[in-house]
Amino acid sequence: MVTSIEPVAEVYRLVRLAGEDLRGRRWVPGEMIQLGFAGLNGRAYTPHAFDAERGELEFLAFLHGPGLAADWLRSAGVGESLFFVGPRRALAFDAVPRPLFVFGDETSFSTAAVLHATREGMRGVTCVFEVEDEASARVVLERLGLREGVTVIARDEGGSHLQLLAGELERAVRSAPGLHCVFTGKAASIQWMYKTARRVGLTSKRVTNLAYWSPGRKGFSGVQR
Repeated sequence: MVTSIEPVAEVYRLVRLAGEDLRGRRWVPGEMIQLGFAGLNGRAYTPHAFDAERGELEFLAFLHGPGLAADWLRSAGVGESLFFVGPRRALAFDAVPRPLFVFGDETSFSTAAVLHATREGMRGVTCVFEVEDEASARVVLERLGLREGVTVIARDEGGSHLQLLAGELERAVRSAPGLHCVFTGKAASIQWMYKTARRVGLTSKRVTNLAYWSPGRKGFSGVQR
């Protein structure tokens, strides 16, 4: 059941859910939940907070254009019931070594914020995000406690911002030779970052990819909009 929906920077919603079925559930930071908004049609989200004793969780949703989840979130209210599945394995951040480079976009903010719930917290973590609106993104990241070691880069329709993203990864590798990476968000951007990672010498064992979305495609394991 929805207990709170907090608008943050216009196109983001901080959602809190509670229910008896959440009590006692085992959750590893980075695991996803599946929410059903209309019958069995649903979307996956990564909670950045999960309290199994109280039966509560919290996640951030990004409202990007029309869509099942975005339309529901624009009109949802406290007390509404949702179909719930999970948590299920996606990323297991407690098992990812530091130093850590996290890349993503607006759909990845909650994923990055979940690092606060790991044993090592944000120690040794660098976050780089590609976004549509840099100002609103910074407001949301501040709200989630993502302040230090965070870089926000605005998208360019021509794709020139991808070179800037690559540059951030290259600098991170030079400063931390033992770097591990987690790439989430848009499939095409992940492919670009993965190619960059291999070019600068990172092995596939040190890179984890999890695509959340791609324009015009459905069925991703982590659709968060």
